[in-house]
Amino acid sequence: MAPLRQLEVSPEAGVFAALPAFVTLVIVILFYSCCKGSSKSKNQRVRKENETLLDQNEKQDLQKKNETLEIEKQTAQAEKQDLQKKNETLEIEKQTAQADLKELRQKTNTVGYVFDREWKLITEHRVKVTPDPDTASPSLTVSEDGSLVRFTGKRSEEWPSVVGREGFTSGRCYWEVEVGEKGYWVLGVSTHPHEKSIPAKPEEGYWLVRLVKGKTCTAVSQSGDQIVQLEKICKVWGVYLDHEGGRLSFYNAGTRFHIYTFEGSFPGQVYPIFSPGSYDKGPLIINVTVNNV
Repeated sequence: MAPLRQLEVSPEAGVFAALPAFVTLVIVILFYSCCKGSSKSKNQRVRKENETLLDQNEKQDLQKKNETLEIEKQTAQAEKQDLQKKNETLEIEKQTAQADLKELRQKTNTVGYVFDREWKLITEHRVKVTPDPDTASPSLTVSEDGSLVRFTGKRSEEWPSVVGREGFTSGRCYWEVEVGEKGYWVLGVSTHPHEKSIPAKPEEGYWLVRLVKGKTCTAVSQSGDQIVQLEKICKVWGVYLDHEGGRLSFYNAGTRFHIYTFEGSFPGQVYPIFSPGSYDKGPLIINVTVNNV
């Protein structure tokens, strides 16, 4: 039996034999690369879509917030307009009520009567007024607590006076003085804190009410004198100063009747002024408290 011959394979045949495996490997690599690239692209696309969706949601939320703010703004404007209309209505009602009250006072002969609400607004500005002994005429005596001013000297001047320690440059102030049965006295305000008597015919800087002989009551200022009609004897006088408003009003504090008002302006600081006259020894009693009626 003849020996077997060894089969000889050429290099070219080996290359061709390995070629299918190589091609397969290349295809696998390319497929993997394509899949990886496709997955990456898909992830990027999804991320971009998510970002776009998030932006749209934020935009929608912002738009909704703006719409809500606009609605709230319109509501606030409507409420403001309603409030303005209500205020206008209240102002008309107030003016109507004031006109009705004026007519009522005229019909009931109570033109000077001050009703509860107005009287409360006046008296809530009550202040303590203390006469300053250093400004008093030598013929006057001021009690230690400042509640009494009395004529105790010889009659050398008709209207010896004293002013309050407190001067007023602004605001509203109310104080009361009991004159009792005195026939002579002067009350009011002055811009002359260092004068110790009131001139018989005061000029600039005095706003006064003066009683003579127990029956003649006169409003005195630089504008002249005016007789004041009293509805009844007034034993306790209320004095109300509205500095900014340029008004000095006098009331019967016992009956709450308005007696007289000076209108104009006050140049700077004014001081309460008191004179018990020089014809009797009866005192003026300062800061007496009167029950509201």
